Amino acid sequence: MEFDLVAVQDAISVSVELRKRWRKDWVDLMELAVWGDLRSQQIGLGGKLRKRVLEYGERLRSYVSDRSWIPHPREQIKNALSTSLQLREVIEKVGELMGQFAEGEDLARLQSFWQDFSDRLMADITEREGKLVQLLNQQYHEEV
Repeated sequence: MEFDLVAVQDAISVSVELRKRWRKDWVDLMELAVWGDLRSQQIGLGGKLRKRVLEYGERLRSYVSDRSWIPHPREQIKNALSTSLQLREVIEKVGELMGQFAEGEDLARLQSFWQDFSDRLMADITEREGKLVQLLNQQYHEEV
C-alpha cells in the first residue's frame, strides 16, 4: 500500500510560523549562553554550553528542514524520525549542562527560558514522532 502523501507531509512539515518562532528562540538562547552572566566552579563549562547550544541550533535546523528532496515517503519519514532523535539527545545534553551552573545574574532567566523552550519543542517532537511511527506501522502492517 502507498503512503497517504497528505498525512506524510503533515507529519514531516513544520509550519513557517513555528519555524520562525523556534529560530528566534534559539537566537535568544544563544545570546544568553554567550553573553549571559553565568558562573560555575567548573572550568570550561561556559564553552561547553555554547558548543551544545550551537549543536542544538544545528539539530533544530535539521528538524524543521524541508524533506521534499527525499524521493520516497518512507525515507522522508525515517529522516524525520532520525533528526527528531538527534534533537532529543542534544536537548538532554543542554539540559544537563544548564543544571551545572551555580550562579550568575542571568542564570535564573536562562534556566527558565530553556525550560519553556525545550518543553514546547518536546511537545512537538512527541506529537510528530507519534504521527510518523503510526504512518510506518500502517505501512508495515499492510505489507505483512
